[in-house]
Amino acid sequence: MTKPLSRAIPFAILALIVSAILSAIVLLIMVGVPGSRDAAAEFQRQAISRAVGVDLIVGGLVALAAGWLAARPFRGREATMTGLMTGLVLILLDLAILLLFGNAERLNLATMAASYADKLAAATLGGFLASRGEPLADDDEPEQVPLDQE
Repeated sequence: MTKPLSRAIPFAILALIVSAILSAIVLLIMVGVPGSRDAAAEFQRQAISRAVGVDLIVGGLVALAAGWLAARPFRGREATMTGLMTGLVLILLDLAILLLFGNAERLNLATMAASYADKLAAATLGGFLASRGEPLADDDEPEQVPLDQE
């Protein structure tokens, strides 16, 4: 049987990567591609002002999908907990990246708290939604095939 944490970690990593790529694409679509140096400064100004909203929407949707995908083999409470673990791992990875490579003095804690609450709730909801469906077949137990009676 698959363990919840062993499914939560890879899906959280995948969610972090997909969220970053999709957020960049959405920002490019919303603001447009800069054509000159002057346009690049305007692009940065507009992208910064829209980044929070894009992160809340894109990050939430990606976390929902990651929680759902990670929790698919499980049922009930275990599926919901797998979604919750996916959200927690996603937040821990994001925090580690921010603290290692970001400017910690310039972080807006209120915005970060809203973003992390959004992602945690979405991933947990994804786990809950996965708990309502049929679990995936377990690879450890082969399907029983009836023998022909001769």
